[in-house]
Amino acid sequence: MKDKQKRKKERTWAEAARMVLENFSDAPMTPKQILHVIQTKGLKEMSGTAPLACLVTMLHSQVRGDRVKNSIFFKLPGRMSLFTLKVLHSEIGLPSAAGR
Repeated sequence: MKDKQKRKKERTWAEAARMVLENFSDAPMTPKQILHVIQTKGLKEMSGTAPLACLVTMLHSQVRGDRVKNSIFFKLPGRMSLFTLKVLHSEIGLPSAAGR
């Protein structure tokens, strides 16, 4: 039991968000939707008063600048904060950000 709690506590925002997008969604999601699943499924132990701000910051930092090439996340172009996994993005044929 302690081992399971330890893994949940040590899980990062990126790992929790990846789990949500891989296992609980078949479409792009907003950070609010991702956070709701993280909380209801207990995928990450949360402390502090602004878990949504932490999640949003992580997602946006992953899809901008130098991190884009190595990121597992993809932000849909032209949409306010809709995210998916790069693998899912290529599988379902969504437009790429490079085309904009």
